[in-house]
Amino acid sequence: MTNWHGYIGIENVGLNDAQRDTFIDALEELGPDSHPSPACLCHWRTRIDGQAVIFEAMFNEDNLTVQSFKDKLGNIFEVDPETITHSTEQTQYGPVVTFTYTVDRLKLLVFGGIDATWMESGDACRAYLFANIAEWETESGT
Repeated sequence: MTNWHGYIGIENVGLNDAQRDTFIDALEELGPDSHPSPACLCHWRTRIDGQAVIFEAMFNEDNLTVQSFKDKLGNIFEVDPETITHSTEQTQYGPVVTFTYTVDRLKLLVFGGIDATWMESGDACRAYLFANIAEWETESGT
């Protein structure tokens, strides 16, 4: 088991509300149960529309694989994870994996990529938030 401290983003592009909530609940459990650094504990920020979340934690890399996400989605849809396909696109913020079951369902962004340091991942996340500030912050800054 290898740990990686960084930021990941999840965007709902085709889950219904119940599926999205179940998936997010599973992701909120990622990360250690305890750690001397609060930054390593799983915490998150939700986009204003509720359809995307950014998580920071000390993740077990085994939980961030394409197959791990297919397994989680397979449980939600009650289908064989092998029937879920994916495509990967490299962006300026890191790789984005789109998971598809009949239609696109979910996008996963690993800020900076899985080999990024905590600071590099954070920098990529902050650049993404700055570029998409209207989607993530109201005029009052929350």
